[in-house]
Amino acid sequence: MEKYAVPNKLPAEEISILAQRKARIKRETDQWVRKPLPENRKKKFCKPELFIADYRKAERDSMRIKRNFLKTGVQLKDDGIEHGRLILVFRHRGKFISNKEVMHILAKLGLPYKRRAVLLKLTEGVHAMLKMVEPWIIWGYPNIATVRELVYKYGLFKPEQGEKGPKKIPIASNKQVEEKFGHLGIICVEDLLHELLTVGKNFNKVTKILHTFELRSPVDGWKTARKGKLRTLGGEAGFRGDEINEFFKRLL
Repeated sequence: MEKYAVPNKLPAEEISILAQRKARIKRETDQWVRKPLPENRKKKFCKPELFIADYRKAERDSMRIKRNFLKTGVQLKDDGIEHGRLILVFRHRGKFISNKEVMHILAKLGLPYKRRAVLLKLTEGVHAMLKMVEPWIIWGYPNIATVRELVYKYGLFKPEQGEKGPKKIPIASNKQVEEKFGHLGIICVEDLLHELLTVGKNFNKVTKILHTFELRSPVDGWKTARKGKLRTLGGEAGFRGDEINEFFKRLL
């Protein structure tokens, strides 16, 4: 009869959130690894019209920046915009941008690639750069829930200078946070969140070590509105204020 006895404890499989996230990061990394090209592969011929189209796009972007910003100077006063606050910036379009000036500004903001998000402190300088690259970004004021979910789900550390190992280190424990920021009085993930949300005195030191958040497109896709058109004109791009939290619910 013993062989038919039911054990007191049923076997259970333990599933780790960290293991799932590591597997997701590995899949995304493998996706971008270049495969060796076959030796007999034919060279791709690019039509001159493509180069002309890219040049015209770059020229239009330069004209837009001069028309909308450089002529008027640093006149960035807006009732809905408060300098000194925490902002969340998401680059939602522009896999390849012809204008080198725009690419340089996006890289300076920490958004060299599409579908990346970054937390910044809004200053006049940052605001000026956001205005220049507005058709490629969506930005606004994140709330506690959005920042918490970003850090817990997609939080990554950059490796320290000279450190060997993976280029992206997932935030997996309070011990990791203490090792990175213990000298700043930040010993757990909640302390890290508090520093980000309050834009504390060590905000720049913390964000310098944090990797950009690698996200996806919205779950239900983009609406009929054009992505590169400003939100004030019926598009998706530009400043959203507190409404960015509703948008990020579709990303996270």
